[in-house]
Amino acid sequence: MTEILFYITEQAGDGVQAALAWRIAEKAWRQRHRVYVHCRDEHHAIGLDDRFWQHPPAGFLPHGIAGDGDHPVQIGHGDDPGDHHDVLINLATEVPDFVTRFSRVAEMITGDADLRDAGRARFRFYRDRGLPIRTHNL
Repeated sequence: MTEILFYITEQAGDGVQAALAWRIAEKAWRQRHRVYVHCRDEHHAIGLDDRFWQHPPAGFLPHGIAGDGDHPVQIGHGDDPGDHHDVLINLATEVPDFVTRFSRVAEMITGDADLRDAGRARFRFYRDRGLPIRTHNL
């Protein structure tokens, strides 16, 4: 059964969600998990790829855009995450149809009102389907 992990922070602003996604992806990668980061659209995926190359300045996370090589951390969008089924980091505002293909799903709720509201809706979606949910307040 897919395990859902919600990471909740009061921090708001541009880059909070991307920085948190980097931390979660980096931790999962160090634990030898394969990670798929699901973005809203192509523009979001390309922007996140750029941010991951810059954050943190002294860190490294082997990642790339889905379909452009075999990286442990893939960044993508759309309806097909490829062969990934280990860890999903969902940065889209809605729950993707393929969510139950993954062992773990990381969701983030930030202090931004629109992201917080969308996160609450995703929480209800998972809860209503009986998926196990854990929350981490940061």
